[in-house]
Amino acid sequence: MSQGPIRRYPGWALLAAAFLGSVFWVFTRSVPLGDDRPVTLRIAHWQIEQGPPEGIDAVIKRYEELNPRVRVKQVRIPATVYRQWLRANFSGGIAPDIVEYGAWLDGLADFPARYFEPMTTELMEPNPHNAGTPLAGRPWIKTFVDELLEQRLNSPEPGQYYAVNLTRGSVRLFCNRELLREIAGTEVPPRTLIELRQVFARTTERARRTGQPLHALAGSRDNAMWLMEYYMGGLMIRRARSLDLEGVHGVYPRHIQRAYLEGSWHFADPELQAGLAVLQDFARQMRPGFLQLGRDEAVREFLSGEALFIFAGTWDATTLRRSAPFTVAALRLPQATRDDPVVGSQVMGPFSDGDNSTSFGFYLNRRGPNRATAVDFLRFLTSYEGSRIFSANSGWVSGIAEVPVPPELAAHLSPGDGYSYGANFIFAGPHLRMAFERNLHQLVGPQGTVESMASVLEAEAPAAVRADLRIEQRTANVVVLPQDARIAALGHWMATTEAGVAARLRLERLEAAQTQSEARALMIGRWLQAAEAAGPK
Repeated sequence: MSQGPIRRYPGWALLAAAFLGSVFWVFTRSVPLGDDRPVTLRIAHWQIEQGPPEGIDAVIKRYEELNPRVRVKQVRIPATVYRQWLRANFSGGIAPDIVEYGAWLDGLADFPARYFEPMTTELMEPNPHNAGTPLAGRPWIKTFVDELLEQRLNSPEPGQYYAVNLTRGSVRLFCNRELLREIAGTEVPPRTLIELRQVFARTTERARRTGQPLHALAGSRDNAMWLMEYYMGGLMIRRARSLDLEGVHGVYPRHIQRAYLEGSWHFADPELQAGLAVLQDFARQMRPGFLQLGRDEAVREFLSGEALFIFAGTWDATTLRRSAPFTVAALRLPQATRDDPVVGSQVMGPFSDGDNSTSFGFYLNRRGPNRATAVDFLRFLTSYEGSRIFSANSGWVSGIAEVPVPPELAAHLSPGDGYSYGANFIFAGPHLRMAFERNLHQLVGPQGTVESMASVLEAEAPAAVRADLRIEQRTANVVVLPQDARIAALGHWMATTEAGVAARLRLERLEAAQTQSEARALMIGRWLQAAEAAGPK
């Protein structure tokens, strides 16, 4: 008896059935393969921890409801490859319409001037998405709680605003509350460095007594650097104030670099030595080998109960709270006091652990095909409605004025009760930072000492500082290069057309920005010439 075709060829029969079923589904049940929205925006960032992606998705959903012609796609890029991704995508002309960027990203100082488009004109106008809200009628820039202070300070083109910021926050010592109660006998957090060292000692004793892995601080290269940057900046406030020759209550990295080349400070100075001693103590509260670990490993260590504290920004708060099997408390940083045996003589006063300036900056791709739509989306993202949606779904505090702060996020903000000069002497530029990181074993290794770390930094700093100043000089020159053509074109247009107030203001800003950029490049060049003439430091 002969077999039928299905029995003779069961594999082919199964494949045919699957194909027919797929055809039926595509034509009767699935959504169309094409997108019926004619405009597609892409927004890219590296905040892929829990919270921000969900917040942005929620804002996108609402924006697409209001704008049926627009599709917005979120592009999430791991922080470990973000710099390389940015360089490759912008060089190749395939970058998204909107991207996150930070002036502190090493090796990308040329990006704003080369690839981003200022939004100054739009920021001076009211945000139309704020109609009917407490922010109605305010210029867009006035709706940010700090009026985009960070963007103003770090703009590559003085007087121009290249980004809008979404959130604000601080740095915190996140704590396993139940473990703190067990170790310290209280849930009252340490408020001074003296009290914090006492908790360190009890944590070490508990680990010795139980034989279980436990460290006071969750350790990774990232978390250690954040901790060191914060405390060193705070302990150097008195010296930073002495460098504030312009009386602006702040110093730029270039001021610190110039002062070093002129011999105004050294790594052997008492306050720097005291600061390095504090950093050494912190590093010894972390597990051995932490310099080889990324921040994800520190988070894992904390969540597994193998560390009492983790030092991080409030950007990690959502991840920690949603993932931890214990209660996570966000503590303000224990402060150095004048009776501290290590740094007391160098303490000027409490230093800020969160100045509430806005961050999470989004920039506009100069070559993006949908500039008007991209600006409109950024307006909605930073509007009263959009910010409330983002904050509710992300667990991050909004950077927009009048937007209520949920009670559970109130601990993320700091009152203005501490000094802040924006100064960090060991991380004053990318090359100086690399020198510090490359030699950190001189401080925290088994044979490390404060003296050996200070000595090697003193030897490498002159070349590093010069290299950092040259980067800023080149960036200032890059900004100046296209300005002549823009100014000439706008001036010619104004001479032949009845220009309005907006055009005249644009021309004035361009001319002022060009003058300031040229002056900065010239000034840095003079500093470098003077340093070369003075010979080796």
